[in-house]
Amino acid sequence: MEEEQALISRAQTGDADAFAQLYDRHVDAIYRYVQLRVPADALAEDITEDVFLKAWQALPRYKPNRPFRHWLYRIAHNRIVDEQRRKSQQDLSLDGLVEAGKHPTSPGPSPLHAVIVKENVQELREALAAMTPEEQALLILRFTEGLSFQEIGAILDKSAGACRVLQHRALKKLAQKLHQPAEVI
Repeated sequence: MEEEQALISRAQTGDADAFAQLYDRHVDAIYRYVQLRVPADALAEDITEDVFLKAWQALPRYKPNRPFRHWLYRIAHNRIVDEQRRKSQQDLSLDGLVEAGKHPTSPGPSPLHAVIVKENVQELREALAAMTPEEQALLILRFTEGLSFQEIGAILDKSAGACRVLQHRALKKLAQKLHQPAEVI
């Protein structure tokens, strides 16, 4: 944490190398978060890059009252909501083979695995697209990124208790969309 704070301080003074190290530390997590919330990998890549551009531009105003990663998730959340507003109805198509949770520069899966994952990701994207932005964010942050309710609450400006209730409702809704009993999820 101290090492990251030192990088943030250096980046706030305009040190691009320090910001590049912060980018390397967080790009995969931010990409995974965005990838599950938008309809295409190319858009996920664009939004992820935009998140880091906005972070670089806003870095002088960053206050370490919350973890840097949470700040990035908040920027990503806001950017996704803006994109969803801009495109009220999106075509849920996949661009190429997808492996959930991997940045596009990572080695690819086997062809059979890629097809299965592509179908599963498509179904999950469709189910998530029918949910509210807060429900989407909570489920991805909780189950893909493994954040606590306190951490998610800080990102979404909600209490931990409100996040628990939101998770319960979101899981029920997701189970209905995926035609599975809620206990399975």
